[in-house]
Amino acid sequence: MAKTPAPKKGASGKQRKTVRSAGPMRPKPAKVGGKAIISAKSPSRKATKKPAAKHVKAARATKVGKPSVSERHAKVRQGFSAPPPPPEPPPPLLRESKSTVAALARLEKGIKALYQKDFKKARTEFNQLLEDYPGETEILARVRTYQQICAREEAAHKKPNVTNDQVYSLGVMEHNRGNYEGALTYFQQSLAQRPDSDYIHYSIASSLAMKGDALEAIQALRKSIELNEDNRVYAKNDSDFLSLHVHKEFTDLVGLTPASAVDSPE
Repeated sequence: MAKTPAPKKGASGKQRKTVRSAGPMRPKPAKVGGKAIISAKSPSRKATKKPAAKHVKAARATKVGKPSVSERHAKVRQGFSAPPPPPEPPPPLLRESKSTVAALARLEKGIKALYQKDFKKARTEFNQLLEDYPGETEILARVRTYQQICAREEAAHKKPNVTNDQVYSLGVMEHNRGNYEGALTYFQQSLAQRPDSDYIHYSIASSLAMKGDALEAIQALRKSIELNEDNRVYAKNDSDFLSLHVHKEFTDLVGLTPASAVDSPE
């Protein structure tokens, strides 16, 4: 077993001890007047102290990548748009009174008649409402609007006026089609507007003769000849009156020779 060498003794006879340090030896501070002088290179104890807690919090807040509280509030404010404007106030309600209730009931009747296409009744209700409730300005404004709607709808549904000549022409068309009942209906309507028109009496006589009503046809033809003598000649040569040639009243009226009776053989 190997032996470790014994330490050497110095001149004083005392044994030296070797001290091993992990790092380099620090020089001892020089003393001037009994006080140690600290060089600039050697840090002082005060400089190596940890910062206070409030300084630590400030340092953490100012780290790179973490915005401060004021910056975060500014970003939040930028993310929201301006607040919307307040809503407009609702329109004022109608004053509740007995006259208001009655006017609304009348207005409802007029509107109902308007939707039922009873324009005459609706117009009457609206006009009466304007006269009876002049103080209900809000309701009267609605009434005037519905009056315009009523006038427009009434004009759209109104049938065009048919002239008397058009009615007579319809009768002639029906007579030529063989619809003598329909022709007489149109001729009578036309005669109601022009009772002294000889050609209308003549047309009525023609339709009655074709229908087989001989006596009424002769009576209408006589009235036509009284209004215009030329109709006597027209009737004598008109084929619509062939069925009346066997009647003495017709032959005397138009100036025809009555047909001789033919005796049947025994």
